[in-house]
Amino acid sequence: MQSSALADFLWGKKAKLSYLLIAAIVLLFTCLAGREMWTQEHRWADIVAGMFFRNDFLHPYLGEARYYDKPLLSYWLIAGIAQLIGTLNMWALRLPSALAGVLAVWSIYRLGRELKDKQLGLLSALMLLTTFYFVFWARTSSADMLNLAGTLFAITWYREKRQHPSFFNYAVFFLILALTSLCKGLVGAVIPMLAVLVDVVLARSIKQHLRWSLFLGALPALVIYFIPFWASSHFGGEVYGQSGLYLVYRENVLRYFQPFDHQGPIYTYFIYLPIYLLPWTLFFIPALVGLKRRWKNLSAEMKWLTWTLFAIFIFFSVSGSRRSYYVLPLVPFAILFTADWILATFNSVKRWQASVAGVAIFSYLFILFALDFAPVWYYSQYGVSRFADSLKTEASKDKSWDSWHFVMLDAETKLIFYLGLPPTTKNYGTQADREAQNTETLRKAWPLLTNKPANTIFVTRKRYVPLLASFFQDYRLFELPQQPARMLLKYNEENMPVAFIPLESTRYRAAASV
Repeated sequence: MQSSALADFLWGKKAKLSYLLIAAIVLLFTCLAGREMWTQEHRWADIVAGMFFRNDFLHPYLGEARYYDKPLLSYWLIAGIAQLIGTLNMWALRLPSALAGVLAVWSIYRLGRELKDKQLGLLSALMLLTTFYFVFWARTSSADMLNLAGTLFAITWYREKRQHPSFFNYAVFFLILALTSLCKGLVGAVIPMLAVLVDVVLARSIKQHLRWSLFLGALPALVIYFIPFWASSHFGGEVYGQSGLYLVYRENVLRYFQPFDHQGPIYTYFIYLPIYLLPWTLFFIPALVGLKRRWKNLSAEMKWLTWTLFAIFIFFSVSGSRRSYYVLPLVPFAILFTADWILATFNSVKRWQASVAGVAIFSYLFILFALDFAPVWYYSQYGVSRFADSLKTEASKDKSWDSWHFVMLDAETKLIFYLGLPPTTKNYGTQADREAQNTETLRKAWPLLTNKPANTIFVTRKRYVPLLASFFQDYRLFELPQQPARMLLKYNEENMPVAFIPLESTRYRAAASV
């Protein structure tokens, strides 16, 4: 295929949105459960598992601690999918984010088409789909991709309906804001409202929207937003002891003005926005550098997009609380900004069309390999999920799996999920750095070592095995066999999970002593 024909197929006359949506489904859903649970994903797994365990979907717990730091909707989406498929697994955890990723691709296409034309919409959607960190977060269980998709969908709805103000259009817009805010927090409403504010200021259209249908349209959304908080407080709130609305204030307003954690430097997003745009940073930076020169030739729509990008960037930067992935909602606006520059600068030059098309194809294939296929092999060699499956098989040789009790000794939290244990399973930590531990410090931190309960498997890290040997003389050590691939990948063997399984004689003596 010639280079110009390839570009024409990707975002030109022969391109179709259906091709992009199929490509998005393939990229976002292939081997979705192949990667092992990643850092913060355990919170969603633990909280939703706790909801099923307690049969309480109004009061989130992280382990046995109350944890209403996020609103309820992202947990409910996972719980609903788990109910549909019959189990809470990695598919259920990640499916809401993957679906949100498809919605974001569709929304950026619609927004690009509304701002300029179908070509901008298609190229923007293609670029977003081939942005590494967009795909990474769309394949991660969290509220961040739900927030990105919701804010982008709300802005797209506003841009398409702003010339047709009506109760219905306002009601849908505010409903999107309410649902997005119920996923991550008030930032789901603030970002679209910033975009609307920029538009009404530039277009001087405030009077056009100051009508009764605007205020009436907001009422259903307000009711829907407050219902989960009211229900949490009204049904069991006194026992739970945390106010969801207060935590909305603490996590969104107080954290913004008086941050109590995540206090990155003010230049945080100058660093992470280019990183989160890879590989399209190669084009975003020259587009930004050339903005002053081409400003006079920009359409009113693209000036709105540029001002909106700057406004949201400033909003995030002046916040006292900054983290790398907070920049994620900026990515679609930066992509649209860059795509417009590419079309204005290179659309008539076949060689540059080939370069852009080549970056898109290469990035798509690289992401497909790196995030979809490679983790399946990677975690077949080692990891918590493989250890959990092997431990279930090993422990079931002696007695049924359900008859065992478990104690976690500074084990990785996600082991509780992979072993299918209740979220109330105890996981004892250490009182100092892991590297500073010795037999005596572990005995003080874990006093049950000297009075071990019967029929109990103890799960810990490999680094502690020499220090715990004297406490588990009548137990057999279970661990995954050494794999050449682990040595090749230089995996941290010290943190590999291991388990102490009671011998038959140990179980009998423990049972008799009870």
